[in-house]
Amino acid sequence: MQIIDPRKQRVGMLGMAGIHHGPLASLQNSVVVKYIEADAARELFEFMDPASEVSQTYLASLGSIMQRGVRVICVGSWIDEVVPLYSAVFHGISHPNLYRAVYIDGPHYRDDFLTNLIIFALRLRNGGVDDKGLLVHLSNVIVGTLWGSTSGGHSTIYEEKAVYKLALRWLFYSTIVSKPIIISSSLNSPSVIAPIIKTAQSLLFRVSPDLSALRPCGEDGAAESLHIQYRPLNGSDKLNPFYLPWILHSLWCDSSIKGNPVWRRDIEKLIQLYDEWEPTTKAGKDLKYQLEAIRLCI
Repeated sequence: MQIIDPRKQRVGMLGMAGIHHGPLASLQNSVVVKYIEADAARELFEFMDPASEVSQTYLASLGSIMQRGVRVICVGSWIDEVVPLYSAVFHGISHPNLYRAVYIDGPHYRDDFLTNLIIFALRLRNGGVDDKGLLVHLSNVIVGTLWGSTSGGHSTIYEEKAVYKLALRWLFYSTIVSKPIIISSSLNSPSVIAPIIKTAQSLLFRVSPDLSALRPCGEDGAAESLHIQYRPLNGSDKLNPFYLPWILHSLWCDSSIKGNPVWRRDIEKLIQLYDEWEPTTKAGKDLKYQLEAIRLCI
């Protein structure tokens, strides 16, 4: 940071399918991990534990560079067979210089309920509204496999030019949300940034610069200080499927969401798309069954 002055130069870092919260928990017992990748791959699973030394060091380091003005963009990939979406977009931390996106490969893109639900969750986060963990619960539905027709999502993202163009747009054309901080101090409140491109959607957050200031959020999702939001996320925890309908109910009853005409139209579209949605995967069918109560809105 002594060579580059972020007050005069814009610095960006692009992370594609990054293992910020660790890889898929199911891969721990994979033959590839046990006998082929071995120690190198097993080390990545330490990121699943927010209390591990590598996780806390990484959080502190990333928070430090962002508070000094570095723009970071985390892009996840649809049907990624290695990294869940919530991990790729670093769901657990927040900072105005962190931008999240999801890449959907052309053959897998569908303008259906699931796609629009994930876009809706990203738009909420981009608008400063907590998604109540919706992205975490939806990540398992779009997981790929190491073998078969739903493989390749983890590698195709690197070949997509739109991902790199998005990173450049975020670096050079986005509104400056806070002045780069050279000496540690509290951040300004995040702005609302909502650019939309064909293959990616975004969201934005806040986090502190050093490990000592990384404090968990309270039960209401509010951070304990003005300049930080950090929610510990353990990738090995088993999710309760009964949470999902209540998450949607909580979001749709939120006054800030209902009062926003764009988000209200998104909800109306989701209600319509749910009835039309015909998922072909088991995970998709299970999701539709879990959200059956949406029919009461039709």
